[in-house]
Amino acid sequence: MRKTFTLILIITVISMTSKAANDNYPFGGRAAGMGNASVTLYDFWAISHNQAGLARLENMAAGVFFENRFLVEELSFGAGAFVLPTSSGVFGVSFTYFGFELYNETKVGVAYGREFGERFSTGIQLNYHNTGIGEDYGNKGNLTFELGIIFHISPELSIGAHIFNPTRAKIGDFADERIPTIFKTGLAYEFSERVMVIAEAEKSVNLDPVFKVGIEYRISDPVYLRGGIGTNPMTNAFGFGLEVGNLNIDLATSYHHILGYSPQISFVYHFK
Repeated sequence: MRKTFTLILIITVISMTSKAANDNYPFGGRAAGMGNASVTLYDFWAISHNQAGLARLENMAAGVFFENRFLVEELSFGAGAFVLPTSSGVFGVSFTYFGFELYNETKVGVAYGREFGERFSTGIQLNYHNTGIGEDYGNKGNLTFELGIIFHISPELSIGAHIFNPTRAKIGDFADERIPTIFKTGLAYEFSERVMVIAEAEKSVNLDPVFKVGIEYRISDPVYLRGGIGTNPMTNAFGFGLEVGNLNIDLATSYHHILGYSPQISFVYHFK
């Protein structure tokens, strides 16, 4: 009975948060602290939000991420990734898992990002999705891909764009259920070496647009403070980052005005 209730809870939460099955869940503690306004960011977790942002990585790195969504164990989300810069571009792999034994979603992605000159970067990722439902309902696999670009209008101002699943891969025949197509675009402005602000718009097929604003402030070389807000649904986020040698530690939490808090944490180790 409890498992059935939990499954109903997951379906309800997905509906309330405007998330469809196999949505492109963002991950990474830095972006989480900025309300996931991240389409213009160059960092390790660009493998989640815009693969063009991998292009400037110079060292091999590995990272893990965990989110306790709305403080419900069965809604936990985890991810891991690895990136390898080469002379011809940056390659990466990632894995995500959401849910529990009665309902879960996994995604494996293989990414590539490359810089063309000082102003323009592009990236692509191929994904394999699997949805598993317990009680002998079985599993369903799908293939998708995603593309992204980042362009520097000036040294301080950049624009980014990303599209996930432009082919609208089909999950099942019932109600013509499909993995959502999601388009994001945004602007980032660096007021100084310490302060950056990002404004982003996100549109998923058949859903209202989402608007996000995030800010990052570097208190000192190893310490960062972050904040962000978003709409549809209304969310607030706050985060803290720390660089300890080759290790980046990022803590964040977001707040949904109905469902409550979702703490997040990520670790990235750079093999310098």
